[in-house]
Amino acid sequence: MDVVRQIYESLPESIRMPDSLKNRPVEVILLPLDGSPVTPGKRRKKLKTAHEFLGSWKGEVLTRPKQGEYENRESLG
Repeated sequence: MDVVRQIYESLPESIRMPDSLKNRPVEVILLPLDGSPVTPGKRRKKLKTAHEFLGSWKGEVLTRPKQGEYENRESLG
């Protein structure tokens, strides 16, 4: 099994992959070693919970259109 472990003092913009691993399924794990938190500007935006979205719509009143009649289906059993 080909394994590559590389520690960088400063992570470059791109990382060269060995030819033996190109075009193959691989697992890539980036693990910060300094333990410092990621700055807010560089991390993905935190996903908001439903409670943070409640009441946030500022546009026109939303109304659900009439859904029509419920269809009668044959019994399965």
